[in-house]
Amino acid sequence: MSTWHQTQWRHWKTADEYDVELIVREKRPVEGLTRLERVMVARGLTERRVPAGEIARIVGVTPRTVWRWRSEGFRQAA
Repeated sequence: MSTWHQTQWRHWKTADEYDVELIVREKRPVEGLTRLERVMVARGLTERRVPAGEIARIVGVTPRTVWRWRSEGFRQAA
């Protein structure tokens, strides 16, 4: 596996569940989230019926990305 792929894999594997819950609860944008944390926050906010545009602002992605994650059932974080 290349170094780039190892780095990308690490970004999917690591998540601070306390930080994720704090972000979901406070609905505040935070920089420096791993990809897995972004998906986990988006899933938590979706469960709280937060609109895709607001979720996108909080996790730093486009609304289209949030809609895609929703349509995929947030499989990346499973």
